[in-house]
Amino acid sequence: MSKPPCIAIPFKKTAEADWVRPLRQYIARTLQDDPEAYSTDCQILQRMRQDMRGAKADETGKDLIFRYYSHLEALERRFRVGELGVKTLFQWYVR
Repeated sequence: MSKPPCIAIPFKKTAEADWVRPLRQYIARTLQDDPEAYSTDCQILQRMRQDMRGAKADETGKDLIFRYYSHLEALERRFRVGELGVKTLFQWYVR
């Protein structure tokens, strides 16, 4: 049995994106809670994004990307993301 052909998909690169400020604004506006209480969590998410941006095409890089993605999924379930929610601009481009 022959292997299916591999398709080369170019890596995409992304610019900096700030999660901290939009999350804090959203928390203050909608939860009417002190955003400082979530400061550490916001910084962790920001750090995971930075780590994911520098991920290599190996197992460690894959783990970093999946970890960040799973946190984004959890964030999306708890907070509205988009025009009416947490507004964060993402830029992607091919390397």
